[in-house]
Amino acid sequence: MKKLWTLIGVAVLALALGACGGGGDEGGGGGNETATTGPITIDLWHLETVANQTTLDGLIDRFNASQDEVRVRPSYQGNASELVLKVLTSLRSGDVPALVELVEADAQVMVDSGGITPVQEFIDEEGYDLSDYDEKAVGYYTVDGELQALPLAISVPMLFYNKVPFREVGLDPEKPPTTLDDVRAYSEKLYKVDGSGNVVRSGIAIEVSPWWVEILLGEHGDLFANNDNGRSGRATEAVFNGETGQAIFRWWDEMIDRGLAFNVGRNPAGADALLAVASGRAAMAPSSSQALRSVMDVLESGLEGVELGVGPFPFVAGGDGKPGVGSRGLWIMNKRSEEEQRAAWTFSKWLAEPEQQAEFFAGSGYLPVRISAYDLDASKQVLVKYPQYQAPIDEFVGAPATPAKLGALLGPFNQVREIVAQALEEMLLGGKDPAEALDDAAARITDEIQEYNGRVGE
Repeated sequence: MKKLWTLIGVAVLALALGACGGGGDEGGGGGNETATTGPITIDLWHLETVANQTTLDGLIDRFNASQDEVRVRPSYQGNASELVLKVLTSLRSGDVPALVELVEADAQVMVDSGGITPVQEFIDEEGYDLSDYDEKAVGYYTVDGELQALPLAISVPMLFYNKVPFREVGLDPEKPPTTLDDVRAYSEKLYKVDGSGNVVRSGIAIEVSPWWVEILLGEHGDLFANNDNGRSGRATEAVFNGETGQAIFRWWDEMIDRGLAFNVGRNPAGADALLAVASGRAAMAPSSSQALRSVMDVLESGLEGVELGVGPFPFVAGGDGKPGVGSRGLWIMNKRSEEEQRAAWTFSKWLAEPEQQAEFFAGSGYLPVRISAYDLDASKQVLVKYPQYQAPIDEFVGAPATPAKLGALLGPFNQVREIVAQALEEMLLGGKDPAEALDDAAARITDEIQEYNGRVGE
């Protein structure tokens, strides 16, 4: 037991995908240090940690060594919400980097900020070919008919599970649940109490994650906001509180209430649900493909009692099981000089080339944004070594690029997600009726969207 908990401590460090991270230079806004006599130096602010950061840093080192025109200086700047807040705050002073990696939910607020140069300008200028890019990644970052950021990576929601307890209760370890109803049925078998009636194992560990609500809606083909999720016109109203939204909230509430699911709370580090599986407190946990390499590294360190299975993210009955876009994009900031912006474009293009995309996939679990990257050796080799990498490919590649799959474009997305998280907590911890919690959240979000639109003059 002592060894197990020591390894769980290692897992906390290794799986802290959204928590503190180091590595790279501690660059600030960046600057053209040798504009006339040497390479253009640009800063890249990013949110990668653990194996993902190691892989990204290695790619940047190779780029810097491969030519003498551009030098990239990477700097970890916090999790997704921390990073975008820092970028928006820094725009006021102009002390921003030339290049920023942000999550897909930040697209509308970055466009509205006026602080970015759409990559469409560079694409049109040189006739850059996008035909090899996954259409969903391109579709998400296309706002007002222009590609605003260059897609970097795709994060696919997955179900991670431990095959050991599956076998223990007679479940087929090669057949994970595919729907929320299946998750309930599996959890009823996996549920375990001690002699005093205390729950010692739930079927699944679930974090209070607004993203999971968005993914479940998209899998079912339902919109989060009106006007085609803000894609045929700016979103003005939340519409996620229909039949599918109610089914999601009711399922969530029932699972926690019966002990079939273990609530790990907000889980800002992205590790707690997975740690519940590692400790045996739960047998399954929703997570993301971006955690795959970090998880595999922990397992290879000798974590006992865990045999990792990876399956598709469960969906509401009637859905197609094809998730929407969770992605990372590279944004070029217009507060930097034209030279630095062009240097940022040069590096962005290089990082998006199929060879680098295949290596980033292998070293992280993010799917490539370039379709041809799957045919390269780095992709083929990691699939042989870690067959679990095939699951997100099967789940995502070929999914339609519908407004529901692409997800919502919302300026105040961070505030919107906070409202959803509060609604889940009011239901799970405060006993609020699921339908009431959902309707109240939708009303508050509509107010938030309309207030934001008013501030930006839309």
